[in-house]
Parts: sequence; C-alpha cells; structure tokens
Amino acid sequence: MEKLLLAVKVVIAVLVLILVVQNIVMVEVRFLTWGLRLPMALLLVVIYLMGMVTGKSLWTLFRRLYRDRTQRPH
Repeated sequence: MEKLLLAVKVVIAVLVLILVVQNIVMVEVRFLTWGLRLPMALLLVVIYLMGMVTGKSLWTLFRRLYRDRTQRPH
C-alpha cells in the first residue's frame, strides 16, 4: 500500500511540475483599481490555496450549524 501511495504522490508531483513549466507566461490580474503581474502557475497555486481555505471554512460552518441544530432540545 505504501508503494501505491508513493506512486500516486510521484504522479501528482510530475503533473504539477508539467503544469508549472507550461504556464510560466506572465498574466495580469486586475481587481477594481488594483493590478498585479505574475506567472500563471503562481496564480493557479494562489487560487487553489484560497479555495482550500474557503472550502475548509464553509465545511466547518456547515458542521457547526448541523451540530447546533441536532443538539437543541425540541
């Protein structure tokens, strides 16, 4: 099982490396009056991390709401 897990990690690392190498081009990100130029690969990583934080926060909120709802006396 450990070898399978290692193989999956290696495949994911290779895919991420390919993604980074193929997306070195600089892109401009604009939000209202703010603008920033950065490599597309870095932008993808930042968006992915923001999604992880947002998803974890929403999951925690939903669990808390469910727990509060089920623990209330009727």
